[in-house]
Amino acid sequence: MTPARRALAWAAAGTAAFVVYGSLVPFRFGPRADSFAGVLAAGVTVASRSDLVANALLGVPLGFALLGAAAADRGWPRPRAARVGLLLLPACALLSAGVEYAQLYTPTRTCAISDILAQVAGAAVGMALWVARGQALTDRARAVWDRTAVGAAGELLLAYLGLLLLVQVLPLDLSASPADFYRKARDAAKAGVFGELAGLSDAGRWERYGNLARLAGLYFPVGLLAARLRGRAETWGAVRAAGAAAALGLALEAAQLVVQSRTPNPGDALVGAAAALAGWYAGRVHHEGLALPFAFSWGVIWCAGMIPVTQPPPGAVRLEVPRPFDWVPGLPLESGDPLFTLGECLTKLVLFGLLGVIVAAWRLPPRWRGGPRGSVRAAALLAAALGLLVSALVESGQRWTDTHTPCVTDVLLGGAGAGLGVLAASRARPAPLARHV
Repeated sequence: MTPARRALAWAAAGTAAFVVYGSLVPFRFGPRADSFAGVLAAGVTVASRSDLVANALLGVPLGFALLGAAAADRGWPRPRAARVGLLLLPACALLSAGVEYAQLYTPTRTCAISDILAQVAGAAVGMALWVARGQALTDRARAVWDRTAVGAAGELLLAYLGLLLLVQVLPLDLSASPADFYRKARDAAKAGVFGELAGLSDAGRWERYGNLARLAGLYFPVGLLAARLRGRAETWGAVRAAGAAAALGLALEAAQLVVQSRTPNPGDALVGAAAALAGWYAGRVHHEGLALPFAFSWGVIWCAGMIPVTQPPPGAVRLEVPRPFDWVPGLPLESGDPLFTLGECLTKLVLFGLLGVIVAAWRLPPRWRGGPRGSVRAAALLAAALGLLVSALVESGQRWTDTHTPCVTDVLLGGAGAGLGVLAASRARPAPLARHV
């Protein structure tokens, strides 16, 4: 199997998983209220045009990727690719029918034959797109990838952008209503940049600062990885980097238009873009690593950014008796919405991963020459121990406040995130820069 076919197979599997998720969320099951035979007997009924469009759009990438996984790089003529697509289309229909059948056991969802037909029609459109232009698009994407020669840093950047998008759209309670899109876009435009701060209390404003600090921490690694890219990206100046960062911030905020529980905010887009640009600048300036004074300075900046994330607002009441410490790993996933909690856990991994990046920039080559084989392991262990220590101190202090829940899960996430930061930094080796800022 060629790399292109393997990538398309993963894309088809991911799209199929997303179809299942989008059809069954929030996964609250109950006794069956109807029969599938009754649904089929009712015929085609369109209760919501937006749902119909959403189901059709879900089928398009599934059909495109599924046929691509079978036909890419085989040199098939278009008639043969079309025949293979006709053979694969029943698989898409079977997936859609199975998901709709499962909806009979979800009281909050509605099973309808129109959804099946819409997804199958979308899959057929996706397969037709592959027959028409699929191989040409694959060849063009491969040529761009080979020409830019992004290397390990580019692969890490693509993976991290996927993680960042996931965090931005969790809990994935998606909506395809144009009215919702318009209302959210209108409200975001009316609020303006940081306009929401005016109507908040001191505690609410402090919480908003913490959310912005989290967001900056999530976007900062994008710039760090972009600064390690090879090829054309090496020659980028500050203007082009700023434009790319602004486009990324706007795109990820716009993605929240399809999430019912998330609201796009111009201030978030601005902070994300600024943080990505700052990460790119830091990666360019410190492309040879960090001397100890610089490592200490960036450590101070990291600690300052973590204050609104981990500490209660100034003037918060201190408890007379400390709260008990939660020693059960993973318990936060059971105490609330698991997908919201998953987003929080991923964010903490990234934030403490930045601490690991600082350790890696100080301890790993090219600045530190003490044996490349053992240095990564030693730096990862040092960063993990430092992450455990810092997160343990933070969680211990949270026992005296009622704004955060002290738990061993956050301590473990701190150590794991710092260690992973070192491993990620060790893969994104500094590339010789064609031009410095």
